[in-house]
Amino acid sequence: MTEREETQPAESEEAAGSSRVATARANPGAPPAVLRPEQFSLPPRPQMLKSTTRFGRFVKMLFVVFVLVPTVLTILFYGFVAADQYATESAFSVRGASATTSSIDIGAMFGVGGTGGDSETADSYILQDYIESREMVEHLVAEANFLEIYSRPSADPYYRLDPETTIEGLVSYWQTMSAVEYDTDTGIISMTIRAFRPADAEAITKKVLEKSEDLINFLSLRAREDSLQTARNELKISEKRYSDARKKVASYRGSEREIDPTAVAASRQSLVGSLEAELSSTEAELSALLSTMSKNSPRVVYVQNKIDSLQRQIAKERLSVAVRDAGSSDGPDQLVLTERLSNYEEIVAEREFAERAYVSSLASLESARVDAMKQQRYLAVFLSGSAPEDATYPQAIRWTAIVFGSLFLIWGMIALVGAAIRDRVS
Repeated sequence: MTEREETQPAESEEAAGSSRVATARANPGAPPAVLRPEQFSLPPRPQMLKSTTRFGRFVKMLFVVFVLVPTVLTILFYGFVAADQYATESAFSVRGASATTSSIDIGAMFGVGGTGGDSETADSYILQDYIESREMVEHLVAEANFLEIYSRPSADPYYRLDPETTIEGLVSYWQTMSAVEYDTDTGIISMTIRAFRPADAEAITKKVLEKSEDLINFLSLRAREDSLQTARNELKISEKRYSDARKKVASYRGSEREIDPTAVAASRQSLVGSLEAELSSTEAELSALLSTMSKNSPRVVYVQNKIDSLQRQIAKERLSVAVRDAGSSDGPDQLVLTERLSNYEEIVAEREFAERAYVSSLASLESARVDAMKQQRYLAVFLSGSAPEDATYPQAIRWTAIVFGSLFLIWGMIALVGAAIRDRVS
């Protein structure tokens, strides 16, 4: 029926009603005409023709193919194909003997210190990467029956592992079935491991924790050895230097045939001092004698000769310190006292310096040993990941909702863009 055919009855009824009203006005004494309810209907509004366009059919077909079909397939997969997966939840942290018990590190707030916390944070990041690394997968394959656990016939085809896959494929599969997160605020590492049996998930978790603890122990031992090795090397150097200095002193004493030139010089100086004291006393005696005797008197001559002898002796002693005696029985290579004293003081000073360096190296080694004990780190596990009782994966409702919501949004965007383009073209 066309729009013209629909509007004709309504127009005839409107005309009949208008004629009745005109008749009543022309004959006021006539009885009023009876009006039917349908005569009070408003004029009909134009109605658009209902027709399904090609674009509308395309949008509907796209919704069915792009949204409904994948959603139904997802529901069927999780309802009849996907196998249950059991997940273990474990939590642990890397702790150190030097870790502060305060929850607020004042030194770290002002950028001072905090080396212990920094090393623990670095080890935590290292451990996080290690758990999802190829080396961990190789340990699990060799020691935890990794291939057998994840390729069981009870697993669904999508999540079942192909035992013949490459090592890169094994690593990618392991990263799919495990999740490791590190919280920088608390320093706690959370790990989730999935498997198709509760016992398998627990076994894999225990092996991962075991290898993680071995890694932390290795890093701690390596850090202690590195800090001690430097101190040990310094001790070896200072010990050799001290030994060489002592050998030089012994060699000098053997070649010069004297224990300590300093003592010889002191004795020479003491001798010269005593001679000078005796000379002063003798000169005073001579002055007293000359006041009562003549210069030719035997007593005055004796005292004068004594003074001359003391003066020659003092000059000789002083000269012998710096000039070698020509009539000495020592070899021509024998050095005078001043040269021997200079050489001896040089090697003694070197020996004393080497000795102080050796003592300092011993103290540094002991301090490094104490610091190394403070740097010891260990893995503190407070959630061991026991075998679960209920399957928590593959989370069918969540993933079905995600698939439907994502495809519906994409479909809606395509429909809106297509409608805008169609209106623009038309």
